[in-house]
Amino acid sequence: MGRTGIPVSVSDIDPPWLTNVLRAHDLLSKEDEVESFDVEPVGLGVGQTGDSSRLKLCYAGQPQSGKAPDSVFAKFPTSDATRRKAAQTMGLYQREVNCYELLLKDLTVRAPACYFSDCTAEGDQFALLLEDFPSHRPGDETVGLTLEEARLAVDLMTQLHGPYWGRMEQVALPPLKMLPRNRYADGWDKMQEHFGDLIPESITAVKSQFLDAVDPLQNWLISAPCTLGHGDLRLDNLLFNLGGRDPIVAVDWQAARPSRGVRDLEYLIAHSMDVENRRLHERDLLRLYVERINGFGIKYSFEDAVEDYRRTLLFDFITVIHIIGVHFNTHERAVRRKRGLLTRATTAILDWDALSLLPEFA
Repeated sequence: MGRTGIPVSVSDIDPPWLTNVLRAHDLLSKEDEVESFDVEPVGLGVGQTGDSSRLKLCYAGQPQSGKAPDSVFAKFPTSDATRRKAAQTMGLYQREVNCYELLLKDLTVRAPACYFSDCTAEGDQFALLLEDFPSHRPGDETVGLTLEEARLAVDLMTQLHGPYWGRMEQVALPPLKMLPRNRYADGWDKMQEHFGDLIPESITAVKSQFLDAVDPLQNWLISAPCTLGHGDLRLDNLLFNLGGRDPIVAVDWQAARPSRGVRDLEYLIAHSMDVENRRLHERDLLRLYVERINGFGIKYSFEDAVEDYRRTLLFDFITVIHIIGVHFNTHERAVRRKRGLLTRATTAILDWDALSLLPEFA
């Protein structure tokens, strides 16, 4: 164990610890035990605030329980001190632990089962041991979201949003903490320096106005009627088994927050779907979302959804700045992802004339 009393990296885990955790969840009998495991890093060039690994388990003999997993998924804080501090400031690690311990338990939305979760009081260290889906295909933002994947995602997110719609005052989940204005300003400058060729002049021209709108946009996002949002429902955080059991699984719940529900939809489509596919399908996907969410007895019109969608496009340029400029890195896959993200997000903002909404948030 690390200094915190919980494992803070995969090197803190050993076979006896894994055995005890799996026995506690009735996945191993008293006679079964983990003898050894192999570590396979996951998500290089994808994750920015956590380090994740697949642990391939070897047992001492043939497990008797019949439920022993072949592998589990372990997640810890990033080894990058700067990003770990940013995650602590925003409360990301405690937020994800709370999601698994409390908020997801009574929902039908498919997320990994949690076998172990803990976080330090300071929120700087955490550990999760989760159900693994080794046969599922992870989404890839550098490839792009398909229509079939998007439709599955609409069903998944409405299963998350419907039960909490208009009920977030009953949940002890604070809004996601926003960074100070100067951090976003510095992030914008970094984004401009390295990816300025992808930023339309009409967006560059409203930099100061946009930065002034960050806090008002956040206040709007958490205003009624809000629900439980995944917060980071992008293609890289979805696992797919099309045509099979559990066809879609959502992972990485660090950014879960009170939110306008349609924000998860906008974030996924506008940031992960290629521009032409988005233009062809986003209104139909928005109609599908409205239909599914109204199935929970909620009265939410397509017209209201459109206006919320436009405002969340504006809000999520904050997210773009955070991903590209605040959490800057030069990993080859990350750079390809960020170039695609910036192109998709800015094009969607202009397609929906979202910049015209900025005076509302002055």
